[in-house]
Amino acid sequence: MPVYCMHCGAELGAGRFCTNCGTPVGSATPPVDVEILDAPPAPATARTAPTAPAAAVPAAAPARASTDHRPHWTGWLLLAVAVLLAALLGSCLARGSDHPKKASAEPTASASTAWASPSKGSPTPADTGRAGVDLARDATVTAPRPIRPGTDLAGHRVPYPATNMLDGRRDSAYRLAGDATGTVIRFDLGSERTVTAVGLVNGYAKVDGATDWYPLNRRIQRVEWRFADGTTVQQDLVDTPDLQAMQVAPEKTSWVELRLVQVSKPGGGHGGKDTTAISDVLLLGS
Repeated sequence: MPVYCMHCGAELGAGRFCTNCGTPVGSATPPVDVEILDAPPAPATARTAPTAPAAAVPAAAPARASTDHRPHWTGWLLLAVAVLLAALLGSCLARGSDHPKKASAEPTASASTAWASPSKGSPTPADTGRAGVDLARDATVTAPRPIRPGTDLAGHRVPYPATNMLDGRRDSAYRLAGDATGTVIRFDLGSERTVTAVGLVNGYAKVDGATDWYPLNRRIQRVEWRFADGTTVQQDLVDTPDLQAMQVAPEKTSWVELRLVQVSKPGGGHGGKDTTAISDVLLLGS
């Protein structure tokens, strides 16, 4: 068993002194097991809880690089082109076509035109100022029996025969009882004539003092004109005491028939009458 120095702990040899530190070797040096360590043990310290790792902060996403590699002046160039095109288009629209279509001077047969007529109570001249004359002034009329004569505010007797439609006056009228829808009235011209326009005053256009008789009677809303060759023309009418006329294709005929297709309700209010009236008829031609 090896023997070690009591002073420095080095292993002793056969001499009387420690070859390491020179200390005399005692005769009663007990054997000691000494463990030589590479480093002294670390002093005991208080145990602490492990520190939680800091939460990871997500890194900001890098900005996406633009994939549009066109130069910045491209947008301005496109805008300038668009403005130029808009200006050219506006100029073309302002000038219009160099060869505009010629507007038709002839209205359609179904269009109704309110032509100017004299004031209420005044006669309509035979020559209306349009091409031709009013053939109705010399025509004869065949129609259903009118209502019996009435009395005006002055106490005068007022009859309502069919010939009132031919006298050129709007203060006289042909009056039928009730709704005269379906009634056919025939105008004979005496010989073959050329008709270019037709029309009528579609109610009782008389004003007697403060009384306006037009809204107090039924008004005709639609009629059909028929000529000798079988041609028919429809005319739609509106509520107005003025003459409503329309042009037709020149018709060679010796007679004209007027059929009442649609009539309004009876006149409303105080003094309203359940009668259908026509104040005047126009047959323009030559």
